[in-house]
Amino acid sequence: MPSYEHRGKNSYRLTVETEAGINQKRGRELKTVKVPEGLSPKKQKDWLDAEWHKFKAEVEAGAYIAPEKMVFSAFVEEWKTKHAKGLYAVKTEEMNEYLLDNLFLPHLGHFKLYDFKTMHIVSFMNKIPYPKFRKSKKKKPLAQSTMISLHRLLKNIFEVAVAWKVITSSPMDGLKYPKRKKTKANCYNKQEAQQLTVLLDKEPLAFKVIIVLAITTGLRRGEIAGLEWRHINLDKGTITIEQQMVYTKKTGHTITDPKTQDANRLVSIPQLVVDLLKELRKQSIREREKLGSEWKGDDRLHVFTTAIGSPYRATYISNRWIEFIKDSGLRYIKFHELRHTSASLLINSGVHSKVVSDRLGHSDIRITMNTYGHVFEEAEHAAAEVFDSMLRTKSSK
Repeated sequence: MPSYEHRGKNSYRLTVETEAGINQKRGRELKTVKVPEGLSPKKQKDWLDAEWHKFKAEVEAGAYIAPEKMVFSAFVEEWKTKHAKGLYAVKTEEMNEYLLDNLFLPHLGHFKLYDFKTMHIVSFMNKIPYPKFRKSKKKKPLAQSTMISLHRLLKNIFEVAVAWKVITSSPMDGLKYPKRKKTKANCYNKQEAQQLTVLLDKEPLAFKVIIVLAITTGLRRGEIAGLEWRHINLDKGTITIEQQMVYTKKTGHTITDPKTQDANRLVSIPQLVVDLLKELRKQSIREREKLGSEWKGDDRLHVFTTAIGSPYRATYISNRWIEFIKDSGLRYIKFHELRHTSASLLINSGVHSKVVSDRLGHSDIRITMNTYGHVFEEAEHAAAEVFDSMLRTKSSK
């Protein structure tokens, strides 16, 4: 028979007796609930009976943990298996593991969820950037992007705790993300991009195609490494982006979905790239036939492979780019900044921001506007100068 007692306005305490086990006495579990307002006495009783039976089922299944006894580290394990599993991309999952295991849990993992106050989080977030607090050998403070990721992760964990009624409110409520410092996206200008394409004529075909692809499409290095021939339509001049190659310590190099859902996209490529890809495909077929049984590729038929057919890894692409820059004498930018170069060239050529955003696979056009704000500003000034030269009369000169 359901057992509960009135504890205050709309508040009742449910009691479930537990059976004795090996070396364990009979006991009981308690849970306080609040009855919705406006129920008639009969509906109130029905509601309480239903809540008690649900509570009893949780206790008997071993799924109930008293909220006031649960520490943050224990809840994180529940969060991982019952909420986060399969929700995040593998790289994000790896980052979450790092943030929890190396930053938050060593300092506040022992705290009971009920005891967390907003000031605990504020104090922690103010101290954790500094190596001395973390007892880290690294001299630099945590990157701002790491702090933003940590804030976002904690916010999600505490929100889930509220949704599961483990706590009544989140200590993250009202706390804003650390402000992201605006930095100029480093990239090549039109003249440097043209110089780059000239220098690439002396490079192996596969590497040349990779760099030209990065500039003309804005693909990320993982997206390039994950490309298969089935993704490329040379007749229509399009590439379908639906996967990427990523590396984590746990999984090694694997093919996964793109970074975000919006990163699934169809990108048009210029005839220059179509011609290069046709040449590369012929070369790949010849090499595969020449190697015969020694060819080590798989059924995926990756576009960019080693001499024996193994797909290029994203790290190889970056390392090969660094070697090329050292030998070429070009101004150094990171491989990822070829993506910025692609966006900058399009913006300065008058291509609409929505088109640029779609080509880059941004989930929101505001990301494009924020990332390339200074480029849009320069293009805006150039647009004004067009009217100045167009409409200025002889008498106004």
